[in-house]
Amino acid sequence: MGYPLLELIRAAGGQGGGTALAALAQGPAAGAMANTLWTSVAVTALALAGATAAAVVTERVAVPGRRALRLAVVTPLLVPPYVSALSWGRAYGTAGLTDDLAGFSLPGVYGPPGIVAVIAVNTVPLAYVIIAASLASRAEPDLERAARASGASAWRAFRTITLPLLRPALVAAGALAFVMTANNFGVPAVLGRPAGFSTVTTRIYQGLVQSGDPTAFSRVLLLSMVLVVIAVAVLTVTDAVVGLRLRGARTGLPAGGAASGRRRWWPALAVWAYVTVAVAGPLLALVLVALTRALGLPPVPANWTLSNFDAALDAGALAGLGNSLWLATATAIVVAVLGAVLAALRRRRAARLVGSASVLTFAVPGSALAVAVLLAYGGWWRDTLVLIGVAYVAKLWALGHRTIASAAEGLPDDLVRAARASGAGPAVATTTVTLPLLRPAVAAGALVAFLFAFHELTMSALLYGPGTETLAVVILNLHQLGDVRATAALAVTLTGLVLVVAAPLLLGGRRWHAADRP
Repeated sequence: MGYPLLELIRAAGGQGGGTALAALAQGPAAGAMANTLWTSVAVTALALAGATAAAVVTERVAVPGRRALRLAVVTPLLVPPYVSALSWGRAYGTAGLTDDLAGFSLPGVYGPPGIVAVIAVNTVPLAYVIIAASLASRAEPDLERAARASGASAWRAFRTITLPLLRPALVAAGALAFVMTANNFGVPAVLGRPAGFSTVTTRIYQGLVQSGDPTAFSRVLLLSMVLVVIAVAVLTVTDAVVGLRLRGARTGLPAGGAASGRRRWWPALAVWAYVTVAVAGPLLALVLVALTRALGLPPVPANWTLSNFDAALDAGALAGLGNSLWLATATAIVVAVLGAVLAALRRRRAARLVGSASVLTFAVPGSALAVAVLLAYGGWWRDTLVLIGVAYVAKLWALGHRTIASAAEGLPDDLVRAARASGAGPAVATTTVTLPLLRPAVAAGALVAFLFAFHELTMSALLYGPGTETLAVVILNLHQLGDVRATAALAVTLTGLVLVVAAPLLLGGRRWHAADRP
Protein backbone atom coordinates (compact mmCIF):
# COMPACT_ATOMS: atom_id res chain seq x y z
CA MET A 1 0.00 0.00 0.00
CA GLY A 2 2.66 2.46 1.06
CA TYR A 3 5.07 1.83 -1.81
CA PRO A 4 2.51 2.44 -4.62
CA LEU A 5 1.35 5.69 -3.02
CA LEU A 6 4.94 6.86 -2.58
CA GLU A 7 5.57 6.06 -6.25
CA LEU A 8 2.52 8.11 -7.22
CA ILE A 9 3.70 11.07 -5.13
CA ARG A 10 7.21 10.80 -6.57
CA ALA A 11 5.99 10.60 -10.16
CA ALA A 12 3.55 13.47 -9.75
CA GLY A 13 6.19 15.59 -8.01
CA GLY A 14 8.60 14.93 -10.85
CA GLN A 15 6.35 16.78 -13.27
CA GLY A 16 7.51 20.15 -11.96
CA GLY A 17 5.37 22.95 -10.61
CA GLY A 18 5.02 24.86 -13.87
CA THR A 19 4.21 21.77 -15.89
CA ALA A 20 1.68 20.65 -13.30
CA LEU A 21 -0.14 23.96 -13.25
CA ALA A 22 -0.18 24.13 -17.04
CA ALA A 23 -1.55 20.57 -17.33
CA LEU A 24 -4.26 21.14 -14.74
CA ALA A 25 -5.21 24.56 -16.12
CA GLN A 26 -6.06 23.17 -19.54
CA GLY A 27 -9.74 23.23 -20.43
CA PRO A 28 -10.67 19.52 -20.15
CA ALA A 29 -8.72 18.91 -16.93
CA ALA A 30 -9.94 22.09 -15.24
CA GLY A 31 -13.52 21.41 -16.32
CA ALA A 32 -13.31 17.84 -15.01
CA MET A 33 -12.11 19.06 -11.61
CA ALA A 34 -14.88 21.64 -11.43
CA ASN A 35 -17.47 19.02 -12.42
CA THR A 36 -16.15 16.62 -9.77
CA LEU A 37 -16.34 19.24 -7.04
CA TRP A 38 -19.85 20.53 -7.74
CA THR A 39 -21.36 17.09 -8.32
CA SER A 40 -19.77 15.89 -5.06
CA VAL A 41 -21.33 18.81 -3.18
CA ALA A 42 -24.74 18.22 -4.80
CA VAL A 43 -24.71 14.47 -4.08
CA THR A 44 -23.62 15.09 -0.49
CA ALA A 45 -26.55 17.45 0.10
CA LEU A 46 -29.08 15.05 -1.46
CA ALA A 47 -27.65 12.00 0.31
CA LEU A 48 -27.70 13.67 3.73
CA ALA A 49 -31.27 14.89 3.26
CA GLY A 50 -32.53 11.52 2.05
CA ALA A 51 -30.62 9.47 4.61
CA THR A 52 -31.70 11.69 7.51
CA ALA A 53 -35.34 11.52 6.47
CA ALA A 54 -35.18 7.73 6.10
CA ALA A 55 -33.40 7.33 9.45
CA VAL A 56 -35.99 9.44 11.25
CA VAL A 57 -38.79 7.39 9.70
CA THR A 58 -37.31 4.02 10.64
CA GLU A 59 -35.92 4.99 14.06
CA ARG A 60 -38.28 7.63 15.41
CA VAL A 61 -41.67 7.14 13.76
CA ALA A 62 -44.01 4.28 14.64
CA VAL A 63 -44.25 2.77 11.15
CA PRO A 64 -45.42 -0.73 10.20
CA GLY A 65 -42.87 -3.15 8.77
CA ARG A 66 -39.88 -1.40 10.31
CA ARG A 67 -37.36 -4.21 9.66
CA ALA A 68 -38.44 -4.58 6.02
CA LEU A 69 -38.23 -0.80 5.62
CA ARG A 70 -34.66 -0.73 6.92
CA LEU A 71 -33.69 -3.48 4.53
CA ALA A 72 -35.33 -1.65 1.62
CA VAL A 73 -33.38 1.55 2.34
CA VAL A 74 -30.00 -0.25 2.16
CA THR A 75 -30.96 -2.31 -0.93
CA PRO A 76 -29.10 0.02 -3.36
CA LEU A 77 -25.85 -1.17 -1.76
CA LEU A 78 -26.42 -4.49 -3.54
CA VAL A 79 -26.69 -2.88 -6.98
CA PRO A 80 -23.36 -1.89 -8.57
CA PRO A 81 -23.41 1.86 -9.30
CA TYR A 82 -22.78 1.43 -13.03
CA VAL A 83 -25.70 -1.04 -13.19
CA SER A 84 -27.86 1.61 -11.49
CA ALA A 85 -26.76 4.08 -14.17
CA LEU A 86 -27.65 1.62 -16.95
CA SER A 87 -31.03 0.89 -15.36
CA TRP A 88 -31.91 4.57 -14.93
CA GLY A 89 -31.12 5.18 -18.58
CA ARG A 90 -33.36 2.29 -19.65
CA ALA A 91 -36.14 3.37 -17.27
CA TYR A 92 -36.30 7.15 -17.55
CA GLY A 93 -34.20 8.12 -20.56
CA THR A 94 -35.32 8.72 -24.13
CA ALA A 95 -36.80 5.48 -25.54
CA GLY A 96 -36.82 4.10 -22.00
CA LEU A 97 -39.61 2.25 -20.23
CA THR A 98 -41.56 5.35 -19.13
CA ASP A 99 -41.13 6.86 -22.60
CA ASP A 100 -42.52 3.71 -24.24
CA LEU A 101 -45.43 3.28 -21.82
CA ALA A 102 -46.42 6.88 -21.06
CA GLY A 103 -44.52 9.04 -23.53
CA PHE A 104 -42.57 10.59 -20.67
CA SER A 105 -38.81 10.76 -20.10
CA LEU A 106 -36.76 12.62 -17.54
CA PRO A 107 -34.62 15.37 -19.07
CA GLY A 108 -30.96 15.18 -18.23
CA VAL A 109 -30.76 11.48 -17.36
CA TYR A 110 -27.75 11.33 -19.66
CA GLY A 111 -25.90 14.27 -18.20
CA PRO A 112 -25.16 16.00 -14.89
CA PRO A 113 -28.69 15.70 -13.36
CA GLY A 114 -28.76 11.95 -13.99
CA ILE A 115 -25.24 11.49 -12.63
CA VAL A 116 -26.07 13.36 -9.43
CA ALA A 117 -29.35 11.49 -8.95
CA VAL A 118 -27.90 7.99 -9.49
CA ILE A 119 -24.83 8.54 -7.30
CA ALA A 120 -27.08 10.02 -4.59
CA VAL A 121 -29.29 6.91 -4.70
CA ASN A 122 -26.23 4.71 -4.27
CA THR A 123 -24.81 6.91 -1.49
CA VAL A 124 -27.95 7.27 0.63
CA PRO A 125 -27.68 3.74 2.15
CA LEU A 126 -24.19 4.31 3.60
CA ALA A 127 -25.17 7.71 4.99
CA TYR A 128 -28.37 6.13 6.34
CA VAL A 129 -26.44 3.43 8.22
CA ILE A 130 -24.27 6.06 9.94
CA ILE A 131 -27.14 8.40 10.81
CA ALA A 132 -29.52 5.63 11.91
CA ALA A 133 -26.82 4.18 14.18
CA SER A 134 -26.30 7.62 15.70
CA LEU A 135 -30.04 8.02 16.27
CA ALA A 136 -30.05 4.68 18.06
CA SER A 137 -27.00 5.34 20.26
CA ARG A 138 -26.53 9.11 20.64
CA ALA A 139 -29.76 11.02 20.04
CA GLU A 140 -31.89 10.16 23.07
CA PRO A 141 -35.64 9.77 22.41
CA ASP A 142 -36.43 10.81 26.00
CA LEU A 143 -35.10 14.31 25.33
CA GLU A 144 -37.36 14.64 22.32
CA ARG A 145 -40.36 13.40 24.31
CA ALA A 146 -39.55 15.90 27.09
CA ALA A 147 -39.44 18.72 24.58
CA ARG A 148 -42.77 17.66 23.07
CA ALA A 149 -44.31 17.43 26.56
CA SER A 150 -43.09 20.99 27.20
CA GLY A 151 -45.02 22.28 24.21
CA ALA A 152 -42.41 22.11 21.42
CA SER A 153 -43.60 21.08 17.99
CA ALA A 154 -42.15 17.97 16.34
CA TRP A 155 -40.08 20.12 13.98
CA ARG A 156 -38.74 22.33 16.78
CA ALA A 157 -37.81 19.29 18.89
CA PHE A 158 -35.98 17.78 15.94
CA ARG A 159 -34.23 21.06 15.04
CA THR A 160 -33.13 22.02 18.56
CA ILE A 161 -32.42 18.62 20.12
CA THR A 162 -32.06 15.76 17.65
CA LEU A 163 -30.22 17.59 14.90
CA PRO A 164 -27.45 19.01 17.15
CA LEU A 165 -26.84 15.53 18.57
CA LEU A 166 -26.64 14.16 15.03
CA ARG A 167 -24.06 16.65 13.79
CA PRO A 168 -21.03 14.32 14.22
CA ALA A 169 -22.84 11.60 12.28
CA LEU A 170 -23.94 14.08 9.62
CA VAL A 171 -20.37 15.33 9.19
CA ALA A 172 -19.03 11.76 8.91
CA ALA A 173 -21.77 10.72 6.48
CA GLY A 174 -21.27 13.87 4.43
CA ALA A 175 -17.54 13.28 4.15
CA LEU A 176 -18.15 9.69 3.05
CA ALA A 177 -20.68 10.81 0.43
CA PHE A 178 -18.33 13.51 -0.89
CA VAL A 179 -15.35 11.16 -1.22
CA MET A 180 -17.44 8.40 -2.78
CA THR A 181 -18.81 10.81 -5.39
CA ALA A 182 -15.38 12.16 -6.26
CA ASN A 183 -14.16 8.55 -6.58
CA ASN A 184 -17.08 7.30 -8.71
CA PHE A 185 -16.17 6.24 -12.22
CA GLY A 186 -18.93 3.94 -13.45
CA VAL A 187 -21.84 6.38 -13.27
CA PRO A 188 -20.10 9.29 -15.09
CA ALA A 189 -18.75 6.81 -17.65
CA VAL A 190 -22.26 5.53 -18.45
CA LEU A 191 -24.35 8.69 -18.12
CA GLY A 192 -21.80 11.43 -18.74
CA ARG A 193 -20.15 10.33 -21.96
CA PRO A 194 -23.25 10.78 -24.20
CA ALA A 195 -23.57 14.36 -22.90
CA GLY A 196 -19.85 15.15 -23.11
CA PHE A 197 -19.69 15.53 -19.32
CA SER A 198 -16.40 14.42 -17.75
CA THR A 199 -15.12 14.13 -14.21
CA VAL A 200 -11.63 13.55 -12.83
CA THR A 201 -12.10 9.76 -12.84
CA THR A 202 -13.25 9.64 -16.46
CA ARG A 203 -10.40 11.94 -17.50
CA ILE A 204 -7.94 9.57 -15.80
CA TYR A 205 -9.47 6.68 -17.75
CA GLN A 206 -9.23 8.56 -21.03
CA GLY A 207 -5.65 9.58 -20.25
CA LEU A 208 -4.57 5.98 -19.69
CA VAL A 209 -6.23 4.96 -22.94
CA GLN A 210 -3.97 7.58 -24.55
CA SER A 211 -0.96 6.45 -22.49
CA GLY A 212 1.31 6.77 -25.53
CA ASP A 213 0.96 10.55 -25.21
CA PRO A 214 3.41 11.81 -22.52
CA THR A 215 1.27 14.90 -21.90
CA ALA A 216 -1.84 12.78 -21.34
CA PHE A 217 -0.03 10.53 -18.86
CA SER A 218 1.28 13.58 -17.00
CA ARG A 219 -2.30 14.74 -16.59
CA VAL A 220 -3.22 11.26 -15.32
CA LEU A 221 -0.58 11.49 -12.59
CA LEU A 222 -1.61 14.99 -11.56
CA LEU A 223 -5.34 14.25 -11.58
CA SER A 224 -4.71 11.15 -9.49
CA MET A 225 -2.90 13.28 -6.93
CA VAL A 226 -5.80 15.75 -6.99
CA LEU A 227 -8.13 12.91 -5.97
CA VAL A 228 -5.77 11.83 -3.18
CA VAL A 229 -5.47 15.38 -1.86
CA ILE A 230 -9.26 15.85 -1.90
CA ALA A 231 -9.86 12.58 -0.04
CA VAL A 232 -7.17 13.18 2.58
CA ALA A 233 -8.25 16.80 3.14
CA VAL A 234 -11.92 15.91 3.56
CA LEU A 235 -11.19 13.00 5.90
CA THR A 236 -8.70 15.02 7.97
CA VAL A 237 -11.19 17.83 8.51
CA THR A 238 -13.93 15.31 9.27
CA ASP A 239 -11.81 13.48 11.82
CA ALA A 240 -10.98 16.74 13.56
CA VAL A 241 -14.60 17.92 13.64
CA VAL A 242 -16.13 14.60 14.64
CA GLY A 243 -13.46 13.88 17.23
CA LEU A 244 -13.95 17.31 18.81
CA ARG A 245 -17.73 16.89 19.00
CA LEU A 246 -17.61 13.32 20.29
CA ARG A 247 -15.46 14.43 23.21
CA GLY A 248 -18.35 16.53 24.46
CA ALA A 249 -20.40 15.24 27.38
CA ARG A 250 -23.58 13.36 26.65
CA THR A 251 -26.79 14.73 28.04
CA GLY A 252 -28.14 11.40 29.21
CA LEU A 253 -28.25 7.70 28.66
CA PRO A 254 -29.85 6.38 25.49
CA ALA A 255 -33.31 5.09 26.02
CA GLY A 256 -33.47 3.41 22.61
CA GLY A 257 -36.55 2.48 20.69
CA ALA A 258 -38.75 4.39 18.33
CA ALA A 259 -41.50 6.82 19.08
CA SER A 260 -44.55 5.27 20.63
CA GLY A 261 -48.15 5.84 19.65
CA ARG A 262 -50.36 4.81 16.79
CA ARG A 263 -48.70 3.57 13.66
CA ARG A 264 -48.34 5.98 10.80
CA TRP A 265 -48.59 4.67 7.28
CA TRP A 266 -47.72 7.67 5.16
CA PRO A 267 -44.01 7.94 6.14
CA ALA A 268 -43.56 4.25 5.37
CA LEU A 269 -45.37 4.66 2.06
CA ALA A 270 -43.12 7.59 1.17
CA VAL A 271 -39.98 5.51 1.78
CA TRP A 272 -41.41 2.57 -0.20
CA ALA A 273 -42.27 4.94 -3.05
CA TYR A 274 -38.69 6.26 -3.08
CA VAL A 275 -37.25 2.73 -3.19
CA THR A 276 -39.66 1.80 -5.99
CA VAL A 277 -38.84 4.83 -8.15
CA ALA A 278 -35.10 4.91 -7.46
CA VAL A 279 -34.23 1.21 -7.38
CA ALA A 280 -36.98 -1.30 -8.20
CA GLY A 281 -38.43 0.52 -11.22
CA PRO A 282 -35.09 1.02 -13.00
CA LEU A 283 -34.03 -2.58 -12.33
CA LEU A 284 -37.36 -3.79 -13.73
CA ALA A 285 -36.74 -1.72 -16.87
CA LEU A 286 -33.28 -3.25 -17.25
CA VAL A 287 -34.68 -6.77 -16.86
CA LEU A 288 -37.35 -6.07 -19.48
CA VAL A 289 -34.72 -4.80 -21.94
CA ALA A 290 -32.70 -7.97 -21.34
CA LEU A 291 -35.77 -10.14 -21.97
CA THR A 292 -37.30 -8.31 -24.96
CA ARG A 293 -36.50 -9.80 -28.35
CA ALA A 294 -35.58 -6.52 -30.05
CA LEU A 295 -35.41 -2.80 -29.29
CA GLY A 296 -38.61 -0.95 -30.09
CA LEU A 297 -40.89 -3.90 -29.33
CA PRO A 298 -43.32 -3.60 -26.40
CA PRO A 299 -41.87 -5.32 -23.31
CA VAL A 300 -44.76 -7.80 -23.01
CA PRO A 301 -44.46 -11.57 -22.39
CA ALA A 302 -45.15 -12.34 -26.08
CA ASN A 303 -41.89 -10.58 -26.97
CA TRP A 304 -39.75 -12.11 -24.21
CA THR A 305 -36.82 -14.37 -24.93
CA LEU A 306 -33.66 -15.66 -23.26
CA SER A 307 -31.67 -15.37 -26.48
CA ASN A 308 -30.16 -12.07 -25.31
CA PHE A 309 -28.57 -13.88 -22.38
CA ASP A 310 -27.31 -16.64 -24.70
CA ALA A 311 -25.77 -14.07 -27.02
CA ALA A 312 -24.30 -11.99 -24.21
CA LEU A 313 -22.74 -14.92 -22.36
CA ASP A 314 -20.19 -15.61 -25.08
CA ALA A 315 -16.61 -16.72 -24.57
CA GLY A 316 -15.47 -13.19 -23.67
CA ALA A 317 -18.18 -12.68 -21.07
CA LEU A 318 -17.61 -16.11 -19.54
CA ALA A 319 -13.89 -15.40 -19.36
CA GLY A 320 -14.68 -12.09 -17.66
CA LEU A 321 -16.95 -13.89 -15.21
CA GLY A 322 -14.17 -16.37 -14.47
CA ASN A 323 -11.68 -13.56 -13.91
CA SER A 324 -14.10 -11.78 -11.57
CA LEU A 325 -14.70 -14.96 -9.57
CA TRP A 326 -10.97 -15.69 -9.34
CA LEU A 327 -10.08 -12.17 -8.27
CA ALA A 328 -12.95 -11.91 -5.78
CA THR A 329 -12.10 -15.28 -4.22
CA ALA A 330 -8.39 -14.51 -3.94
CA THR A 331 -9.13 -11.07 -2.50
CA ALA A 332 -11.56 -12.51 0.05
CA ILE A 333 -9.03 -15.11 1.21
CA VAL A 334 -6.16 -12.64 1.54
CA VAL A 335 -8.36 -10.05 3.27
CA ALA A 336 -9.71 -12.65 5.71
CA VAL A 337 -6.24 -13.96 6.58
CA LEU A 338 -4.76 -10.49 7.05
CA GLY A 339 -7.76 -9.35 9.06
CA ALA A 340 -7.64 -12.41 11.32
CA VAL A 341 -3.91 -12.00 11.94
CA LEU A 342 -4.29 -8.32 12.81
CA ALA A 343 -7.25 -9.11 15.09
CA ALA A 344 -5.26 -11.78 16.91
CA LEU A 345 -2.38 -9.33 17.37
CA ARG A 346 -4.64 -6.35 18.07
CA ARG A 347 -2.97 -5.46 21.38
CA ARG A 348 0.33 -4.76 19.65
CA ARG A 349 1.13 -1.26 18.49
CA ALA A 350 2.37 -2.36 15.06
CA ALA A 351 -0.89 -4.19 14.35
CA ARG A 352 -2.92 -1.10 15.25
CA LEU A 353 -0.80 1.08 12.97
CA VAL A 354 -1.20 -1.34 10.05
CA GLY A 355 -4.95 -1.46 10.65
CA SER A 356 -5.15 2.33 10.57
CA ALA A 357 -3.12 2.36 7.34
CA SER A 358 -5.59 -0.05 5.73
CA VAL A 359 -8.46 2.32 6.53
CA LEU A 360 -6.52 5.22 4.99
CA THR A 361 -5.93 3.21 1.82
CA PHE A 362 -9.65 2.49 1.56
CA ALA A 363 -10.23 6.24 1.59
CA VAL A 364 -7.83 6.74 -1.34
CA PRO A 365 -9.90 6.94 -4.54
CA GLY A 366 -9.77 3.78 -6.64
CA SER A 367 -8.60 5.63 -9.75
CA ALA A 368 -5.62 7.09 -7.90
CA LEU A 369 -4.80 3.78 -6.24
CA ALA A 370 -4.92 1.98 -9.60
CA VAL A 371 -2.46 4.46 -11.11
CA ALA A 372 -0.22 4.10 -8.06
CA VAL A 373 -0.23 0.29 -8.31
CA LEU A 374 0.47 0.54 -12.04
CA LEU A 375 3.50 2.76 -11.38
CA ALA A 376 4.82 0.53 -8.61
CA TYR A 377 4.27 -2.95 -10.05
CA GLY A 378 3.38 -2.43 -13.71
CA GLY A 379 6.90 -3.36 -14.80
CA TRP A 380 6.42 -6.83 -13.34
CA TRP A 381 2.70 -7.57 -13.64
CA ARG A 382 1.24 -5.23 -16.23
CA ASP A 383 -1.84 -6.66 -18.01
CA THR A 384 -2.12 -9.54 -15.50
CA LEU A 385 -4.73 -10.51 -12.95
CA VAL A 386 -2.06 -10.28 -10.26
CA LEU A 387 -1.82 -6.51 -10.72
CA ILE A 388 -5.59 -6.12 -10.40
CA GLY A 389 -5.59 -8.40 -7.36
CA VAL A 390 -2.95 -6.29 -5.63
CA ALA A 391 -5.10 -3.20 -6.14
CA TYR A 392 -8.19 -5.05 -4.85
CA VAL A 393 -6.45 -6.17 -1.66
CA ALA A 394 -4.99 -2.71 -1.03
CA LYS A 395 -8.40 -1.09 -1.49
CA LEU A 396 -10.66 -3.62 0.21
CA TRP A 397 -8.49 -4.81 3.08
CA ALA A 398 -10.14 -2.28 5.38
CA LEU A 399 -13.58 -3.85 4.85
CA GLY A 400 -12.48 -7.22 6.15
CA HIS A 401 -10.22 -5.76 8.81
CA ARG A 402 -12.87 -3.52 10.35
CA THR A 403 -15.46 -6.31 10.35
CA ILE A 404 -13.10 -8.69 12.14
CA ALA A 405 -11.58 -6.05 14.42
CA SER A 406 -15.01 -4.96 15.66
CA ALA A 407 -15.79 -8.55 16.65
CA ALA A 408 -12.37 -8.99 18.24
CA GLU A 409 -12.89 -5.98 20.50
CA GLY A 410 -15.83 -7.80 22.08
CA LEU A 411 -13.90 -10.98 22.89
CA PRO A 412 -13.37 -11.64 26.62
CA ASP A 413 -9.67 -11.50 27.46
CA ASP A 414 -10.23 -13.93 30.34
CA LEU A 415 -10.45 -16.86 27.93
CA VAL A 416 -7.00 -16.18 26.49
CA ARG A 417 -5.58 -15.61 29.98
CA ALA A 418 -7.06 -18.91 31.14
CA ALA A 419 -5.47 -20.71 28.19
CA ARG A 420 -2.11 -19.12 28.92
CA ALA A 421 -2.41 -19.95 32.62
CA SER A 422 -3.05 -23.57 31.65
CA GLY A 423 0.28 -23.72 29.85
CA ALA A 424 -0.69 -22.78 26.27
CA GLY A 425 1.74 -20.62 24.37
CA PRO A 426 0.70 -17.46 22.49
CA ALA A 427 0.32 -19.31 19.18
CA VAL A 428 -1.71 -22.14 20.71
CA ALA A 429 -3.95 -19.70 22.62
CA THR A 430 -4.56 -17.73 19.42
CA THR A 431 -5.37 -20.75 17.24
CA THR A 432 -7.48 -22.60 19.81
CA VAL A 433 -9.28 -19.72 21.54
CA THR A 434 -9.21 -16.45 19.60
CA LEU A 435 -9.54 -17.61 16.00
CA PRO A 436 -12.44 -20.07 16.59
CA LEU A 437 -14.41 -17.28 18.26
CA LEU A 438 -13.66 -14.98 15.34
CA ARG A 439 -14.73 -17.51 12.70
CA PRO A 440 -18.16 -15.90 11.98
CA ALA A 441 -16.59 -12.43 11.72
CA VAL A 442 -13.82 -13.74 9.46
CA ALA A 443 -16.42 -15.33 7.19
CA ALA A 444 -18.45 -12.11 7.13
CA GLY A 445 -15.36 -10.01 6.35
CA ALA A 446 -14.37 -12.36 3.54
CA LEU A 447 -17.91 -12.25 2.13
CA VAL A 448 -17.99 -8.44 2.17
CA ALA A 449 -14.61 -8.28 0.42
CA PHE A 450 -15.78 -10.85 -2.16
CA LEU A 451 -18.93 -8.86 -2.82
CA PHE A 452 -17.14 -5.58 -3.48
CA ALA A 453 -14.34 -7.19 -5.48
CA PHE A 454 -16.76 -9.16 -7.65
CA HIS A 455 -18.45 -6.08 -9.11
CA GLU A 456 -15.53 -3.62 -8.87
CA LEU A 457 -15.09 -1.47 -11.99
CA THR A 458 -12.97 1.62 -11.30
CA MET A 459 -9.60 -0.07 -10.76
CA SER A 460 -10.33 -2.95 -13.15
CA ALA A 461 -11.07 -0.58 -16.03
CA LEU A 462 -7.68 1.09 -15.57
CA LEU A 463 -5.56 -2.02 -15.03
CA TYR A 464 -6.97 -4.73 -17.28
CA GLY A 465 -5.19 -6.00 -20.37
CA PRO A 466 -5.87 -8.55 -23.10
CA GLY A 467 -7.50 -11.58 -21.50
CA THR A 468 -7.80 -10.03 -18.02
CA GLU A 469 -11.12 -8.23 -18.42
CA THR A 470 -13.50 -8.65 -15.50
CA LEU A 471 -17.24 -9.00 -15.97
CA ALA A 472 -17.73 -5.35 -15.00
CA VAL A 473 -15.23 -4.27 -17.67
CA VAL A 474 -16.96 -6.46 -20.27
CA ILE A 475 -20.26 -4.73 -19.43
CA LEU A 476 -18.68 -1.28 -19.73
CA ASN A 477 -17.08 -2.15 -23.07
CA LEU A 478 -20.37 -3.51 -24.45
CA HIS A 479 -22.14 -0.34 -23.35
CA GLN A 480 -19.55 1.83 -25.09
CA LEU A 481 -20.01 -0.24 -28.25
CA GLY A 482 -23.76 0.45 -28.13
CA ASP A 483 -24.93 -3.18 -27.67
CA VAL A 484 -27.94 -2.37 -25.49
CA ARG A 485 -29.52 -5.83 -25.16
CA ALA A 486 -26.27 -7.66 -24.40
CA THR A 487 -25.29 -4.95 -21.92
CA ALA A 488 -28.63 -5.28 -20.15
CA ALA A 489 -28.41 -9.08 -20.07
CA LEU A 490 -24.93 -9.08 -18.54
CA ALA A 491 -25.85 -6.32 -16.08
CA VAL A 492 -28.87 -8.33 -14.90
CA THR A 493 -26.69 -11.44 -14.61
CA LEU A 494 -24.09 -9.59 -12.54
CA THR A 495 -26.72 -8.06 -10.24
CA GLY A 496 -28.36 -11.46 -9.73
CA LEU A 497 -25.03 -13.00 -8.76
CA VAL A 498 -24.35 -10.13 -6.35
CA LEU A 499 -27.73 -10.70 -4.70
CA VAL A 500 -26.98 -14.42 -4.33
CA VAL A 501 -23.61 -13.66 -2.71
CA ALA A 502 -25.15 -11.03 -0.42
CA ALA A 503 -28.00 -13.31 0.75
CA PRO A 504 -25.98 -14.82 3.66
CA LEU A 505 -25.18 -11.33 4.92
CA LEU A 506 -28.83 -10.28 4.78
CA LEU A 507 -30.23 -13.49 6.27
CA GLY A 508 -27.56 -13.75 8.93
CA GLY A 509 -27.59 -10.11 10.03
CA ARG A 510 -28.48 -9.32 13.60
CA ARG A 511 -31.37 -7.13 14.55
CA TRP A 512 -30.43 -3.53 15.11
CA HIS A 513 -32.23 -3.22 18.39
CA ALA A 514 -32.96 -5.90 20.95
CA ALA A 515 -36.44 -4.54 21.51
CA ASP A 516 -37.25 -4.17 17.83
CA ARG A 517 -40.71 -5.06 16.66
CA PRO A 518 -41.86 -5.45 13.07
